[in-house]
Amino acid sequence: MNEQLINKLKEITGVSFVSVTYINQQNEKHQTLFNVGVDYQRAKQKDIEFLKQLDVTTMSSDLDNELLETARIALLDSFIKPSKNRSEGISNAYTHLGHGLKIHNETQTVYVYGMKVHKRIIEEGDKQEDTRGELTKAKDAIRSLLKSTQYRQFKIESSLQYKISGDTIIFE
Repeated sequence: MNEQLINKLKEITGVSFVSVTYINQQNEKHQTLFNVGVDYQRAKQKDIEFLKQLDVTTMSSDLDNELLETARIALLDSFIKPSKNRSEGISNAYTHLGHGLKIHNETQTVYVYGMKVHKRIIEEGDKQEDTRGELTKAKDAIRSLLKSTQYRQFKIESSLQYKISGDTIIFE
């Protein structure tokens, strides 16, 4: 675990930009800029209002409008009435150490998290076959318009480099 990174993240008291260079499970190397300290619940509330007012016929999509409307309603329902077991499981699984920093209680894996602002792919990863169903594709099309679905978390142990407040922390 990198103490320098953890200490730097603990210094953050409000909303702050963090950049991470990371290799994900598909071996894609990317640099992602994200905000830590952004209020997820506020973003979720705004998404609920957006979904209530969304007219799927105005979306530029190859998917059927009826399917998009079904997806919109399903997403709205899941935002308003999330699975209690899943929500409690996620809440109980982590201890928050500060803005944008949490530790998994069981595995002791440390994560940095926040709202994605921009992602730049440095090296393409392994391509996988798209096995999503049509409804999932419709939900994903709508999710791309939402703010709360842009939250990301990164395992510190899989990270190559972080930039926070002008400081660069490189993992050897």
